[in-house]
Amino acid sequence: MLLIYRYLILISVFTTLLYFLYYALNAYYLVKHRQEPEDIDEEANMEKDVTILIPVYNEKVDVFERVIQGVKSQGTKFVVVGDSSNQPYRSIVEDNGGTFIYLEKRGGKRIAISEGMKFVDTNFVLFVDSDTTIPEGTVSRMLTHFKGNVGGVGANVSIRKTNSGASYSAEFLERTREIILKAMTVRGGSVMVIDGKCAMYKTSIVKPLLISDKFRYHKVAGKIATMGDDQQLTAYIIKKGYRATKCFEVVVETEPPENFKQFTKQSIRWARSSYYYFLKNLTDGTAVKAGGFYAFEAISTFALPILTLGLGLFRFYFTLHLFGRFAGNSFDTISDLLAHPTLILTNRAIMHPLLDLLSLPGPLIFGSAVVLNVRRERMRTLAFGGLALVIIFFTSIYGFFTCWKQSKWMTR
Repeated sequence: MLLIYRYLILISVFTTLLYFLYYALNAYYLVKHRQEPEDIDEEANMEKDVTILIPVYNEKVDVFERVIQGVKSQGTKFVVVGDSSNQPYRSIVEDNGGTFIYLEKRGGKRIAISEGMKFVDTNFVLFVDSDTTIPEGTVSRMLTHFKGNVGGVGANVSIRKTNSGASYSAEFLERTREIILKAMTVRGGSVMVIDGKCAMYKTSIVKPLLISDKFRYHKVAGKIATMGDDQQLTAYIIKKGYRATKCFEVVVETEPPENFKQFTKQSIRWARSSYYYFLKNLTDGTAVKAGGFYAFEAISTFALPILTLGLGLFRFYFTLHLFGRFAGNSFDTISDLLAHPTLILTNRAIMHPLLDLLSLPGPLIFGSAVVLNVRRERMRTLAFGGLALVIIFFTSIYGFFTCWKQSKWMTR
């Protein structure tokens, strides 16, 4: 048992140092990040070469009207697919010059996207969620990032503030994710996911997948999955040898969860989908193809909650049950310490303060980066952000152990 304890202490030290590196690199790359729009690819010579595709189901009418106004301002063709939702969405779309496709039977977001792709004949397609408002110039700016082997570009996401604290918690998480995603793009790498709230792709790359049964009826654990379409698309283009990146200068605004109950359900859904594709990308070679830093970021990000739980339980267990038996050693002189160096690993007077000391710098550095990255209503966002971290920790653990449950959307 003593030998096991020593090995676990060594694992604790190694993991703590690994996460110091993870936190420090992300903070460093946030400061270093200076994304400049690239030259427009020859294919992307005009906004008319883009179709905006929006699936809609039971969206709030006032929210949907704002979304359509933002889409109309782009000056591009746009198609809305009503997933068992007809009026007033049809009138709003057609009055603003768009094409409305009505699906009588509700099939879910995947089916709606797949059916909408049948009406896309442009070189680029921009997916926009029915609750996400895009600013003027979104299409033209996102097009500037298609160069070389770039296959997909996402926008930066912000959460509309409401009286609910859940909106501030959601905004805090978006600003945290922004740091990680910026770090992944600094060295010309791919991001883990292009958020489906606003995502542009080269049509020729993604259309074969999107109209296939593999996408329409994607199954996890034998059941048709309703979530994870954006992660599947991101992984698909990476595996095909293309780069998935972000256009951080375009900030789109999306609707927040109405309350913390919905925020928690949303977090569980994201955790389940994220862990499923994290494990899949590791095993099918996608992570390797995306590069070493991508793999490092993915492993560190998704392993953090699991390792934190495991190491916390380990330290609690040995504190209660084994210190009295194995960690009662004391060193009266330096010569005793030099004569028995391995006993340091079982001496609580040394190891616990050392582990605590090693675990502090990383989170402090990353936390400072998050504070700097929160641009609006900083104090309130950070206050509710603390609550968000607690919720995310537990929903991540729960999502990891239930990642095969993807047949229900949970928040609609």
